Amino acid sequence: MSDKILTKENLPAFIEELKGEYEVIGPKRSGDMFVFDHIDESEELELDYPTTRLPPKKIFLPQREPLYEYEKKEGDVVIRDLRERWDKKRVLLGVHPCDIAGLLCLDKVFGLEYDDPYYWERRNSTVIIGITCKEPCEHGFCDAMETGPDAARGYDLLMTDIGGKYYLRPGSELGEKLLKADYFGEATEDDTRRRDAAIEGVRRKMKTDLDISGIEGRMKERVDDELWSEYTERCVLCGACNFVCPTCHCFTIRDETNFTGTKGRRVRVWDACHFKNFALIAGGLNFRGKKDSRIKHRIYDKLYYSKEKYGEFFCVGCGRCATFCPAEIDIKEVARKVQEA
Repeated sequence: MSDKILTKENLPAFIEELKGEYEVIGPKRSGDMFVFDHIDESEELELDYPTTRLPPKKIFLPQREPLYEYEKKEGDVVIRDLRERWDKKRVLLGVHPCDIAGLLCLDKVFGLEYDDPYYWERRNSTVIIGITCKEPCEHGFCDAMETGPDAARGYDLLMTDIGGKYYLRPGSELGEKLLKADYFGEATEDDTRRRDAAIEGVRRKMKTDLDISGIEGRMKERVDDELWSEYTERCVLCGACNFVCPTCHCFTIRDETNFTGTKGRRVRVWDACHFKNFALIAGGLNFRGKKDSRIKHRIYDKLYYSKEKYGEFFCVGCGRCATFCPAEIDIKEVARKVQEA
């Protein structure tokens, strides 16, 4: 696979070509924040964005997803599939390396032990075009988690801003096919050096003071440590960290019916392990009824359970949880304290 160059003047032409075959979703401004949304005009695309409010998991695991509906008719029950059907395949354009890593984590959750058909129908119908960050985001620490500022896998194309043009690296056969237009040029050795320098420049600016080597062992040792009481007191259990996290994947199933019970639908919605009723089971038992157990569970899910079960951390260092936490709890700082003797 050969790397290519796309001048910024030709970016609109590339987007228009993509729109001929795909729906294009990318980062665009929404007030003072950025969101992944449909791109109708190339001017809407904000490739220099710091981070989005919600990660791209919302494309593949929607916040609210109707599964099917039923209706009782003359003694029979009619069931209708409500699964979302895309008219076109989609391009998810401008995904940061940390969010690409997040999608790879979700692939394991929804694909190793049981293939979730709703998730994979969307995932297999989406082209991933990533972009490396020009500047570190405020709370990001992807360098410590080895999920950025560059990406080695998980994309069809990866873009890097090298001044007046983008350096494009294909990561799949499909990605290479997207680079056939005449406005793509061959990447020179100088272009490659500029790309490497751009990535290294971001890495030098980050210099996250966090060493996670062996942290899973420290987490195992400190289950009952007094460390957790500090965060238990501060956390307000709002669930913001769960919802903005690229790898949080918990959901609940709700049955919504009309007053007479003759019509209804089953809906999958995001849930959060911080919520009191999340672990409530039949008989009124709650195996995570105490606040401290819920606070710990989320941190352990990112830095211990996932490593034990899937072989990698489910914290990708995006920093969204710290950005949106009203109690200013930063998982990076938690990890640092866990590592302290």
